[in-house]
Amino acid sequence: DFLALRLVNGNDCAGRVEVFYNGTWGSVCSNRMSLLTAATMCKHLGCGDGGGIATDFKYGRGSGPMWLDHIECTEQHSSLWQCQSDPWDPQSCNNRAEETHITCTGNQKCICIWPDIKFLCFVDREKLRVMGGENECSGRVEMWHQGSWGTICDDAWDVADANVVCRQLGCGSAVSALSEAAFGEGTGPIWLEKVHCKGTELSLWDCPAKPLFGKSCDHKEDAAVNCSGYKGLQRSSPLGHVILSLFPLGFHSDRPRRPAAGSTRLSVPVILCIILGTLLCLVLAILAGQIRRARAQKR
Repeated sequence: DFLALRLVNGNDCAGRVEVFYNGTWGSVCSNRMSLLTAATMCKHLGCGDGGGIATDFKYGRGSGPMWLDHIECTEQHSSLWQCQSDPWDPQSCNNRAEETHITCTGNQKCICIWPDIKFLCFVDREKLRVMGGENECSGRVEMWHQGSWGTICDDAWDVADANVVCRQLGCGSAVSALSEAAFGEGTGPIWLEKVHCKGTELSLWDCPAKPLFGKSCDHKEDAAVNCSGYKGLQRSSPLGHVILSLFPLGFHSDRPRRPAAGSTRLSVPVILCIILGTLLCLVLAILAGQIRRARAQKR
């Protein structure tokens, strides 16, 4: 059976523990639960190496089965599934007050939500990506939060915001900041709106923003970027510098780049093959010339 672990009613690194088993999410009982077991759950979730057991039950009570009890992890375990426990049982314990609530201590980054000075927190394992473009450096901006990929509303979206996204992705600087779903509409939640970066921040998490509540934005307003670099081929390498000098690949177009039907644009692997094939032909031609000279001298 497929297994999964999550925290609910808090954030990605704090909440009531639930496991997915036999097609259903259910709770975990806290009997004999140790700090080491809680830390193993945090490590499993990518939330650092430390954690505590919350005793105030502020993350609410579950409603599904209570799948596991008497979980015992050791320092050698990095995943909950490696730990010993009682057999899976939908009624492992009968009291909802025995459900496990944990708070993990590490690897969180937060966006300051203004003007309320609140924080929307993300863990390091959560990612930023662009979708719908021709490469990993152009497309609709998406961010992972609470177990889902979601988009960013284009309200107040500008080149300063796009610069931070491009830098965080390792894609150089921004060529343009695009709006109105320039690379197509996303799906799922819209996590943020009115992002206000200065352009010097190291990541989007350092920029003030507002979480999107209500229906003030829809996917027709998904923000997007065009970045100047390409992660598949770094300019810092000698070969990459030569190839990008000979074949700029259209990185500086301000228009959204969409894959065109029947397009004849050459991909980077094809260009590499062409260049390597040309070099091989040149070497063979030189060798053939040397062989001819050697034969002529013998005559």
